[in-house]
Amino acid sequence: MKRSALKGTILANQTLSDHVVVFADALSTAHCEALIDRFESSPDQETCQRDQCYSFTQLDITKNWPEEHKVLVPIFLNYFNKYQVATNARFWPPKFSFEHLRLKRYLPGGQDSFEIHVDVMGQMAARRFMTAIVYLNAVAGGETLFPDLDLSVAPEPGKLIAFPPLWLFPHAGLPPKSAPKYILHTYLCYPS
Repeated sequence: MKRSALKGTILANQTLSDHVVVFADALSTAHCEALIDRFESSPDQETCQRDQCYSFTQLDITKNWPEEHKVLVPIFLNYFNKYQVATNARFWPPKFSFEHLRLKRYLPGGQDSFEIHVDVMGQMAARRFMTAIVYLNAVAGGETLFPDLDLSVAPEPGKLIAFPPLWLFPHAGLPPKSAPKYILHTYLCYPS
């Protein structure tokens, strides 16, 4: 098929890194700080560890803070819509669901991180088609690194990053250096 016949279905000169989209100020700094404070005082935290893969502490917002879930989902939806426009994602599923929203804390000093991975590695996760992360604070280190794309995104309060969770987008959550790093994290999924 000639390249000219493909025009209109893909953007000319579009690269994989064009599908990692960053939006500033998805959440206000005050909202970010309130989420961190509430997380730190919550008894519902759980430690997540897998040797030489990941280590962090998380809280399931969907399960434990349903009123906050109701506030955050429309914000994520707004930015997923902006992502569609920014990437010319014409074949977006007409129906989808959210995986649980989770707030995660990564402690500094090399204690917590998430090594290079992709977010779909098996049948259970294969429902995922989009990843979104909102950074809740700024720290030294703690970048989300896409080594194959030569791309790094630094944490800043309210910054949202969206990208496909598939094998073309391996990424890592580098350890924070100066203070704990806090993020909100979710996936969009194909319906059951």
